[in-house]
Amino acid sequence: MASSSSAAAALDELENFAYSSSSNGKRPAPPQEDEAPAAKRPAQPRREAAALLAEAEADLESSQVEVEQQIDANGMKRMVLSIEKRINENMQLRMKYADKPEKFMDSELELYQELKRLHAIATAPELYPTFVRTKCVPSLLSLLAHENADISIDVVDLLHEMTESEDAAPDDLLVLVDALLENGTAMLLMEHMGKLTDESEEEAAAIHNTLAIFEAFLEAKPEAAPELASKAGLLAWLLARLKVRAFHANKLYASELLSVLLQEQPENQLALGKAEGILPLLTAASHYKRKEPQDAEESELIENVFNCLCTALLQPANQLLFLKAEGIELMILTVKEGKYASRCALKVIDFALMTNGANCERFVDIRGFKTLFPLVGAAPAPQPKFAKGRGEREAAQQQHDEHVAGVLCTLMQQLGDERRLRLLGKFAEDEMAKLNRVLQLRAAYQARVEAAAAAAADAAVEELGDDEDDDDDAAAEGSISAARQLAGGHTLQLLDMCCGYLASSRQKALRQRVLTGLYEGGHSLHDVWEGIQECVANRDEAKLDAATKRSTAEMSAAVEALLAKYRPAADADAASSAAGDEGSAAAASDAAA
Repeated sequence: MASSSSAAAALDELENFAYSSSSNGKRPAPPQEDEAPAAKRPAQPRREAAALLAEAEADLESSQVEVEQQIDANGMKRMVLSIEKRINENMQLRMKYADKPEKFMDSELELYQELKRLHAIATAPELYPTFVRTKCVPSLLSLLAHENADISIDVVDLLHEMTESEDAAPDDLLVLVDALLENGTAMLLMEHMGKLTDESEEEAAAIHNTLAIFEAFLEAKPEAAPELASKAGLLAWLLARLKVRAFHANKLYASELLSVLLQEQPENQLALGKAEGILPLLTAASHYKRKEPQDAEESELIENVFNCLCTALLQPANQLLFLKAEGIELMILTVKEGKYASRCALKVIDFALMTNGANCERFVDIRGFKTLFPLVGAAPAPQPKFAKGRGEREAAQQQHDEHVAGVLCTLMQQLGDERRLRLLGKFAEDEMAKLNRVLQLRAAYQARVEAAAAAAADAAVEELGDDEDDDDDAAAEGSISAARQLAGGHTLQLLDMCCGYLASSRQKALRQRVLTGLYEGGHSLHDVWEGIQECVANRDEAKLDAATKRSTAEMSAAVEALLAKYRPAADADAASSAAGDEGSAAAASDAAA
């Protein structure tokens, strides 16, 4: 038996529950000094409340036993009949005694207890199809609009436990998700979540659980993403949540869920633009222009917000909206600040310029070159103290170099004659210092990629031996290709594209410097041409615009013409042994002349 003090505390909790079910949901204020004390309640209701408390404790113990024991179909059906009965009783009493909460207090507590017992279904997900056939889903969902917040929030908890069950088979879970979606759960959850705030710990937890339910819907049924995003209003809610400046765990979850909604979902990407969602994302990004994240969770939020921008920019219509919202200007300012978000802003610039000549022109007109060229071969912004070790730093450096090379390559593809001349002029100034940095960066990546490929080849030989088998050869080639990509193979391809554009330009000095620079590093235009071919082969031609296709074709033809004259480094070395060092340098630049 519980002690008298614990029983009294439990009784107070029971009384609080009764007050929460009243029309205003507030506990009456204590009387003022000049007011007469409230009349004492009769002893009989108190005895009934005490008896009800004892009964609730007994029911709780029995429900705990039920949870520990695996329920079967018959037990679940009894639960469903009981919850249906409690829902109907409570609804009738609430309608009959709308202004007298004490009249329906008992039925409300019984309903709450039945809901708690129903959580046992989450431990037996194989019963989900049977549960759906009982037609209990609509009755449960009706409780999301219940005036008692404790009941509506517990319904959210129940749905969360059921959809998040780790033991649920995909088919069983899909049956439940289909039933929930068919009964309008998404709209009801959105309406319920609109009544909650993060100020209350209990309500904040309910918001988190609601977002988890939506995530479970998307995992079980990805094709429901457009319905959840637009029809249910989830997309608009997430965007509004991200605009709030203060950090909160639910804001982080909102950014994660928005990333899921946009990933590989062109319909949702377009819907974001139509809902004027680019501006809220830019607003969320601007909060970290000069601010560093305070912990790993806040840094994850930053990554998610900028990744959502990148995903949205895969749609040309959103690129135009990004331009009108002065997104290029914001990203350049963020890069200049050199904070944690600067590396993310560089990625957004890469996506924004891709296949969009208007954004490229704006980048040039606002003197973006002054921000871009110092980044070539430079380290990214320093990581915060809580960041991980060397592996993460190397990954950040590789991503930084990839996006810098991507922006340079895109500018060469997209800019018109006038602005392209300005770009080439930047490479020529200061005794071609910027071009030398590009060549140095390319040489570093070629050495890194070749070393990774050689190590992968040695590992394949050691593992597979000398047996000649087509499957083994294919596996070895696959491992070597993967090693090249992990070492920065795509970055090397982009740098090869840049060298191809510079070597095929009409400026003789740039062409000579590219060719001689490659030779001095032990490489040749043939190496660059191999990278260009790989880059072109790996692109999705269907997603390229006319300007990119045209400029790539013109550059490829010009490089092929140069290859007819230019000798590989090995041939040049053979010539140097006969003609001397001066002769080898001259041979390497024959094509440039």
